[in-house]
Amino acid sequence: MTTTTFRPPTTAGFTMLEVMVAIVLATIGLLGTVAVQQTIFTASSNAGDAAVATRLASRALEEYDAKIVTAGPPVVDQVAASVTSGFVTTGYLNALGVPNATLTSDFRFKSEVQVTNLGAAQPYNVSVQITYSLDTGSPRVVRFDRQRWKTW
Repeated sequence: MTTTTFRPPTTAGFTMLEVMVAIVLATIGLLGTVAVQQTIFTASSNAGDAAVATRLASRALEEYDAKIVTAGPPVVDQVAASVTSGFVTTGYLNALGVPNATLTSDFRFKSEVQVTNLGAAQPYNVSVQITYSLDTGSPRVVRFDRQRWKTW
């Protein structure tokens, strides 16, 4: 008499449900990585724009520092002609500081200057602000203020 023994079927590999769950988890992980990467790209672009705006504002203040203000003789005051009652738009700049009269995609840094004479024995107050837009469209302003003393 021959006897047959019963062996349970061997299971090797993965079921369809396990494979689908693994694919869903991998997809969620990849989407999270892509979202973080996009955030990093946006942040670095905004930081670059802020650095350019800071450099442009600093450069504009240096131009006012180069103007001569002496008691004389003769009295020379090159800053007096620049006195304004409020912020005056001096134009739109590109990242290299080249001016343009209108706003374009390359010339997107708006430069504004205000020079205030605080009095006869007081300094000039020079304010420069550079306005630019982030990728989201919200405006950002970099503003520098400096006093320019008279020598008399």
